[in-house]
Amino acid sequence: MHADRRNNNGMKVLITCGPSYEPIDEVRRMTNFSTGKLGLELSFYFSNRGIEVVCLLGSLSSLRPAAPPFDLYLFDTNEGLWKEIKRLAPDHHFDGVFHAAALCDFQVREIVDQYGKGVLKTKIASDREYWIRVVPAPKLIEKLRAIFPKALIAGWKYEVEGDHKTILSRGMKQIEHSGTDYCVINGPAYGLGYGILNKEGRIIHVPSVEKLGDFFLPELKLKEKSA
Repeated sequence: MHADRRNNNGMKVLITCGPSYEPIDEVRRMTNFSTGKLGLELSFYFSNRGIEVVCLLGSLSSLRPAAPPFDLYLFDTNEGLWKEIKRLAPDHHFDGVFHAAALCDFQVREIVDQYGKGVLKTKIASDREYWIRVVPAPKLIEKLRAIFPKALIAGWKYEVEGDHKTILSRGMKQIEHSGTDYCVINGPAYGLGYGILNKEGRIIHVPSVEKLGDFFLPELKLKEKSA
């Protein structure tokens, strides 16, 4: 879906959201429970304030706005999202990149049956046991700074387990490894709302997606003026 429109203030943001999937065989896949709700709400927030938005949404998202006031493109796999980002980058000057997509952490390396024999990844028969070996997927967020050197970049960390000290440490690790400006932390381990972690290790709590937008809007304006 594409909408040809111009914004009032010249600012533009890229938002990724929703789940990716990685194939197991030609008919089965690994994915997660992400709905894309947060990223879509953030897209509406910025669009309603005159900022041009390009939203990349996982095709398996349970939410799909019928006529969004922003450009909306779909992706499937981690690599599919990366190809979309590379396709868009040369033709757009993004002041902000909000990488909220829930990408797969693993990819299937090999599948063997109960006798230790490797099987083809066409359609695995259902009459025996299998061992599926998965390996960590490359971190897309660590590639963003290279193609968006001047943009405000925020990553996300959805944490289920750990205390606040642990999850803040994970957030700082993401910032340090990726060269991002912020890491937004949420999930059961964090609790209600969102923690916006900056490069200095300071965390700002906000209770809603709207308040997330309220925090980042002036940051985007500062980034635009300094560009």
